[in-house]
Amino acid sequence: MKNFIKNILIQIWKPFRPDKSQRFLFIMGHPRSGSSLLMHILSDHNKIIGFGEYFIKYQNFESLIKSEFDIRRKSRQLFKKCKYIVNQVNHRSVTPNRNIIISNNNKHIILIRNPQDTISSIINLSNHKNMPMSQETVTRIYMDRLSYLIDFISLLKPSNWFFIDYDELIEKPDEVLNNLSVFLNLNNPLKKEYQLKKYTQKWGDPSSNITKGTIFKTNSKAITIHDDLLDNASKAYKNAYHFFKEKSLNNF
Repeated sequence: MKNFIKNILIQIWKPFRPDKSQRFLFIMGHPRSGSSLLMHILSDHNKIIGFGEYFIKYQNFESLIKSEFDIRRKSRQLFKKCKYIVNQVNHRSVTPNRNIIISNNNKHIILIRNPQDTISSIINLSNHKNMPMSQETVTRIYMDRLSYLIDFISLLKPSNWFFIDYDELIEKPDEVLNNLSVFLNLNNPLKKEYQLKKYTQKWGDPSSNITKGTIFKTNSKAITIHDDLLDNASKAYKNAYHFFKEKSLNNF
């Protein structure tokens, strides 16, 4: 019944979509890549609407419209004109039909993070939720996602994607955000400070770090990762990093 009512509301809303020329913007990352931080920065801009990591399976065009409707509804901006609707996509399961999010009108941000911090963060979070994951499982998820992202950009026009390494965002936030603003053709540049949202700690990163309202270097709890696993993950990360750097047109 709930979905039935929502579908009716979407059909009523569709003819009144504020600006049909707007684009979708997808943060294509992996778990614990820093996508929640980037989402806060992006959705703080007056030309971008987002609501954390909105889980939906992009199967067809209607699911794309449904995601826009829900993101607008949850952020209480159903009829506001904007340049982009943004969502985080950190799992393969979200894009069973990845062609749906690929369009000349859409933009993509490829976001990756070093394996030591990523694997430690995933394991620490899974333990905190009483859903422990093995190092082998987490490492496999991490490496599979990097491979997926490498394959994914082969489907995109080079001018439609932008590469960010999380460590570079933390160490050089002004430079990275200025370059990202140029890529997105924003009149006002993105800022490293942001306002807390209704979705803060609920849709995406649940840690207290996200509540600081600015980019800063965290003192995350590192775990000792088995040498063979860390070695393989590091090779995959370095390969992905250099691949994206070489292929990207946006190294300003």
